[in-house]
Order: sequence, then C-alpha cells, then structure tokens
Amino acid sequence: MQNIAPKRVISRRANQLYTIAFLMGSGGIFAIAMGILMILLPLDIPANPSYALYALVRGALIGIGALLLIGAIILAARAATFRKDNDLAMITGRYLEPLLDNNFTYIRNINKRSIGYVDAALIGPPGIMVFRIVDNTGAYINEGANWLKRAGSGEWIPAGFSPTREDIADIRKVREFLIKREIGDVPIFGMVVFTPDPQRVGLTIRNPEIPVTHLMNLYPALQNGYLTSPPLDANQVVAITRSLLS
Repeated sequence: MQNIAPKRVISRRANQLYTIAFLMGSGGIFAIAMGILMILLPLDIPANPSYALYALVRGALIGIGALLLIGAIILAARAATFRKDNDLAMITGRYLEPLLDNNFTYIRNINKRSIGYVDAALIGPPGIMVFRIVDNTGAYINEGANWLKRAGSGEWIPAGFSPTREDIADIRKVREFLIKREIGDVPIFGMVVFTPDPQRVGLTIRNPEIPVTHLMNLYPALQNGYLTSPPLDANQVVAITRSLLS
C-alpha cells in the first residue's frame, strides 16, 4: 500500500484556524472600510446633537476592525506553526501499510477548496474509504449519528462533537468533487477510527450510520464490508487517486 500525502499538506486544526482568520480578517476590513466611509461621506454634522453618537460608532467600527485584523494575523501565524502532517492519519497509515497490497493508496490530509479537509482516504479496487480519525479518550455511546460522553459524575451528556456527521459531510464533498471531475459513480464508504488504546476509550455502538472502530481493529472492520465489495475498473481507481492527489 502506498502511504502518501498531497503536495499541499495542512493539518485539520491549521485549516480551521486559517478559515477563522480569513473570516475575522474579512470582517475587520469591512468594519474599517465602513468607518472610513463614514469619515469621507459623513451622514451627520457636528452641529447636530446626534453627532457624538455618530462619531462614537465611526470610531468603534475602525477600532473593532483593527482588533479583528490583529486577531486574524495572530491566528494565521499560529496556524502556520502547526505540524503540516496529521499524526493520527500517519499512525493509521502505518497500521495499514503491511496489511494491504499495492493496489491500494492511502492519502493523508486531503485539503482542497472544493472538498475542504479530509483526514485520510483509502483508494483501491473496492472504491474509496473516507476516514475520520480521532484521538479522544473516555467512554462514549454512538447511536446513529449522535454521540454521548460519560461525564465525571457518571452521567451521559452530549459529547459536543459527532465524528459520524463530520465523516458523512466529508463523504458528500468527496462524491461531489468526483462527479464534477466526471469520474463516474464510485462506491464511497466511511469509518470513524479512534487511535488511543482501547483501555482509554470505551465505545458502545448502537445502529451507527457509519462504522466506528478502534485502530487495532481497523483491518477486520475493513474486511466487514469495504474489502469485500465488487472491484472497480483499474483505470477508474487510477483516475480517482490522481484527482485526490492533484
């Protein structure tokens, strides 16, 4: 199995910070522009009683805009310091390398404007397996796409995240990307993988929308569905791999 990453590699956390930084920067520029516009094209005059409020709003827009720009720069700088490779995706790839032959390609850190960020995808004769890889610890219940976590009090509370929904969204975006590339109807599977030792992660799975597994049980989980699917045409597999790597 080939274990590779696209030329443009970025971690999921860095991608999230860059997105937040872009939104903050855009908001800051807009606020400053509005403040400057209020100076260049005043809608009030000093003689009016409301001018003090007008000046306050104008100054606040410029000040808030400047703060947003500074925050955006700080976030972008922080994102640039993150490791570019995804350790969890790398660990998962190393687990799979000796178990799958060269008909399979494992791509880490897929990051495309039309897809967003995907932890990893396994491409081979059965189709595409899209992974959401997490390192959360604790006790969890997964029912459908919903996740609960056991709190310190022993009570089950919403986990605050759903790797199932995240993976389903990734699958949808990958499918739309391939349709635009006119690659054809491709089987796309999904799986949530927990990398910590099973002693640190308790999983209770009830009618999951997509499979959930510990890393140490990943290969048997792949055998239960993905690896037994009818094979695709070899040229189609190559086209998929090239598209996701480009």
